Formats: sequence, C-alpha cells, structure tokens
Amino acid sequence: MIGNRKNFGKNTRGFILVTTLFTALILATFVITLLNLTAIDLNLVKNHMCSLQAYYIAEAGIADAVDKIQQGTSTTAPWEEYFPAAPSKYSVVVTQGPPVVITSTGLAASSNFSRALEVEVKVISGSPPYKVSIKRWKEKIAQ
Repeated sequence: MIGNRKNFGKNTRGFILVTTLFTALILATFVITLLNLTAIDLNLVKNHMCSLQAYYIAEAGIADAVDKIQQGTSTTAPWEEYFPAAPSKYSVVVTQGPPVVITSTGLAASSNFSRALEVEVKVISGSPPYKVSIKRWKEKIAQ
C-alpha cells in the first residue's frame, strides 16, 4: 500500500501541471474576450453619443430658422452657425413657398458625425412675430 502512494504522487505531478496550464489558457482566453467586448461596447457608446450630438446640433439649426421666420428675418440664403465651445456647426436651408421647408444638417466635428433634419412649417401671416407651426418633422437619411 505504501508503494502505491509513491506511484500516485509521481503520476499526478504531470497531470497537475497540464491541468494548471489548461486552466490558465482558458482564463486568459476569457479575459481577452472580455477586454475585446468592453472595447467594442465603449466604441458603440461613443458613436451613439456623437450621433446624438449631431442630431441636437441639427435641431438647434431648426430652432434658429424658426426663430428667424418668426422675427421676419430673411431666410432666403443658406447659413451656417458654429458653436464656440467646439468646432461643431449646423447648416440651414429654408425653401420658401408653400410649404416652407427647413433643412438643417448638424455636424459634430470632433467625430465627423452628421445628421440632417427636414421640417415643414406653416407660417401664419400678419405682423411680426409671425406664428409658426410645425406640420412635419423627419430625419433625412444619408444615401
């Protein structure tokens, strides 16, 4: 019986080494996979934030155009406005004639994301400030 214990100890040394290496390999693969998934998730979140920033910049262009229309300021020529805190901007084009259509493109310059909105408005004539109501609001999809 004592002889069996000696043989058992010698045989298990190689088995324990192989098991430890295999376990370390599985753990390393698991850690690398988690790091890769985390990096992908971080990029998705960053892209989503930049896309939302571009959307809200375009929305600011719509608000600026509606304000100019309400005040009776000329909107026949396209214009751009830059944001002082970042190199982001919006570009606005107002198509006159029934219906009045405002197209605003927001650019989040730090990430090069852009989104465009198209709004159809109804302007009730009279004296400034004019009443402006939004009839249709949609996002233009880049092709």
